Order: sequence, then C-alpha cells, then structure tokens
Amino acid sequence: MSPAQVRLAGLSVEVRRDWEQVERHAKTCASTDPRLGAAEAALVALSLDHAYQAFEQILVRVEQALRLPERTGQHWHRRLLADATEALPGVRPAIVPKSVERSWEELLGCRHFLRHAYAVELDPERLIRNVEHLQAAVAATSAPMGELLAALIPSPDE
Repeated sequence: MSPAQVRLAGLSVEVRRDWEQVERHAKTCASTDPRLGAAEAALVALSLDHAYQAFEQILVRVEQALRLPERTGQHWHRRLLADATEALPGVRPAIVPKSVERSWEELLGCRHFLRHAYAVELDPERLIRNVEHLQAAVAATSAPMGELLAALIPSPDE
C-alpha cells in the first residue's frame, strides 16, 4: 500500500467514525423529549452540540487531507460549511446538499449559543426545532457522505 493509500484509508476510517457519531447523537436527540425536564433538555442540548462538532470535524479533516489552507477569522466555521456545499471537480464531491445548508447553519448557531450562554435556561421548543434541523440534515447528507467515503477508498492500482 502506498503512502497516499494509507492516508486515504486513515481518513476514511476517521470520517466514517465521525459520521457514526453524528448519527448516534441524532438518535439520542430524537429519543429524548426536552420538555420532560432539565436533565432531558441538557441531554438533547449536549447531543446537538456533539453532533455538529463531529460533523464539522469531518469537514476540517477533509480540508486538511486536501492540504487546503487552514481557516481563520471570525466566520471560518460558516465559510467551511458553505464551501462544503460545492463540489471540487476532480478533488471531492459536495459534502452538504444545498437543500439542508440552512439546517446545518441552524445547528452551528445552536452550538455557538450552547457554548456561550452558560446561565440561560434551555428552551425545550427551540431544542425540538434544532432536533428537527439535525434529523433533516443527517437524512439529506447521508448519501453525499456515502459518496465521500466511497471516494476515499483507495484503489489498489493507485
């Protein structure tokens, strides 16, 4: 196996693991009603945070593997997501369907809120809306994620 094949295989394992985390946290969110109390709301909030973090880690890993410049600046998270909606011909397919870009944006905003609003009581209805965004985003991103993973599997003749 060539060094390039080893890097691709490693990236494939990491991306698959991260996507499985996204799906696992989405299931946790869907199985918990944040209206039942503070503990349930906290579980949903943490699952939303962890789901988006795992998703964003995929986007970062892919860019690092492609040796793209490291993102900086105040809005780098948003630009990372927006760029993931575009295919890079001959390099990688689009990772995020444009149809759910807004859902992923809402989850990015939710993560930001959760990480900076320490003393605020969690709003169960807002959490439910974000769970719906996560469900839609995961469902629509599943096929492109499969395409990305298929593209990462090194062929023996490379």
